[in-house]
Amino acid sequence: MRAGVLSDDQIIVFLNENFINTWVPNSELGRVPSLREPIAKRRERESKAFDTTHALAQAIMKGWKKYSPADSLVLSTEFELLGRLPVNERTSPYNGANGYLLFLTEALDGKLPGFREETAKPSLEPDSESLPELDAVSKDSNVKLTSERPKREVLNIFRAPGNGLQDYTVIEIDTTAFKSGGLLTIDILVGNAEPKGSFDLYDDDTELPTQGMPHRALASAWDVPPGKRGTIKYRFNRGKIFKLGGTGSRFSQKGSVNAFWAKISVEPHQEAETGKVSSPRPEQSAEDTMNAFVKAFKNLDSEGVLSMVTGSAKGTFESDFEGMPEDVRAQISQILSHIKILSSEYVGDEFHFRLRVPGGAPPEVSAKMRKVEGMWLIYEVE
Repeated sequence: MRAGVLSDDQIIVFLNENFINTWVPNSELGRVPSLREPIAKRRERESKAFDTTHALAQAIMKGWKKYSPADSLVLSTEFELLGRLPVNERTSPYNGANGYLLFLTEALDGKLPGFREETAKPSLEPDSESLPELDAVSKDSNVKLTSERPKREVLNIFRAPGNGLQDYTVIEIDTTAFKSGGLLTIDILVGNAEPKGSFDLYDDDTELPTQGMPHRALASAWDVPPGKRGTIKYRFNRGKIFKLGGTGSRFSQKGSVNAFWAKISVEPHQEAETGKVSSPRPEQSAEDTMNAFVKAFKNLDSEGVLSMVTGSAKGTFESDFEGMPEDVRAQISQILSHIKILSSEYVGDEFHFRLRVPGGAPPEVSAKMRKVEGMWLIYEVE
């Protein structure tokens, strides 16, 4: 903090009521390169150790603004960074005594003043297009999609709550205008700050968890690395309100913050139906059939799946995905969205492949294909 604002009685009262206040010289934590060696020698001479690995020291050093001579930092009792105000950047709206009070208030409210500029506009991968300008992107936490405006873009931030916890930034998605349902697609780009992002889609009436696994999520995109993309797809039978929750991944440093940009869109049910996997054709390769099968399986497209299986394998997929209760469909969709192809190979006149289904029982599935009347079909699944 700066001595000037301490002449304001209102700020003094606010600080004393809400904070433990202290000064930490830059030199003690090695921020001044020319003083590192002299201070190290002084500590050695005086036999005074200084533990820079302590959580408080680490939080302070993490909060430093590059090239700033001094910073006002707000930390939580768990050493999470809540706000930063570099001494040379006390411009509007944080200038003067009232501005400093605003900075402190926003920090307590979880608005992360001083850190938002680092995460407000995440850059894309080098070979990708640039993000739209911020004034073309909604910063609102409520998104309403209609037939006239079936696509929206939002920009927000998330925070890593620590291993085993959830601390969602929530975006409400209103699709009630699509009476016959459709395919909800959420393309997500995570900013270039440190933490990975995990994103879960929920029904509006689902109480969001604060710890443990998000078992009631309809679909998810987990552990999306900084600067990378993730996608959530969910087919719904009638218009409704969803909640998209974004949080730092469980292995990211607690309290770290990043941004995310999401393009949210709905294909109306009639159009979404045309995107279903078509039946196999004689000219289709084994690899194409495998990929089409995985796509149909992920999308819970029972018609597409059954068109690619024969013999005993048909019994494995005889359930009608379209007729499932919504809650059962949501649970299965959550599992199937993470299917991955582990391996594939030609074995004589056949084509074999293995799939990994995280959370499935069993977690790995083997499938065998052979040509039936000139078309590659799956005849065995185990």
